[in-house]
Amino acid sequence: MWIARSLCLLALLAAALLTSPSARAAGPSLTPNAPGVTAGDFITFSAEGFTPKERIAVWATAPDQAVFSSDYAFANDLGRAQVSFRVPAGAIGGTWAITAYGDTSHTPAVAYFEVAGRPAESAERQAWAAPESGPAGSTFRFAAVGFDRRERVSYWFTAPDGTIFATFSQSITADSEGRVDISWRAPDNAPRGAWVVTIQGVESGVARGIAFYVQ
Repeated sequence: MWIARSLCLLALLAAALLTSPSARAAGPSLTPNAPGVTAGDFITFSAEGFTPKERIAVWATAPDQAVFSSDYAFANDLGRAQVSFRVPAGAIGGTWAITAYGDTSHTPAVAYFEVAGRPAESAERQAWAAPESGPAGSTFRFAAVGFDRRERVSYWFTAPDGTIFATFSQSITADSEGRVDISWRAPDNAPRGAWVVTIQGVESGVARGIAFYVQ
């Protein structure tokens, strides 16, 4: 069940990252109660505009594209909620994103906050795309690290409109160092815009979200 929940959250993450600013502005909102936090501490957010009584999934995205799930929040009779997230001890410093997604409203709210943590340049890069941008028909290559050795890995592609374009369940295996490499050719009719490939280890639950662009 935990893995299924994680896969659902990551699919929602991809959709949230690709939701246009105008669409976000029309739906729920999420406001940090402080501009930043020190690694290892909690930060809270005020959420508004959700469906009354709905359950709200919460997750954070670090500057290195690592994804961290948090406890569910629940909207009150007015569609408001308090959302909290504990930044891991030893986390990378920089700008983080927090996403809240209502189970009923099906609309994400995204906010940003600063983390005072270890220097970002000291962190190992967790995931990347090559090329980062290319025309439809291009072959994109993706790499991600931090998975368990030899674990099965699932991945899926989210199109610019937020729909899941293609899913590959437990179709590849991480190498002996926990690295995953994927090659994918964008169809000739692939929609232009920002895409996200989400990669998740089945046993570890480790997830990486990699943005790339089809011109």
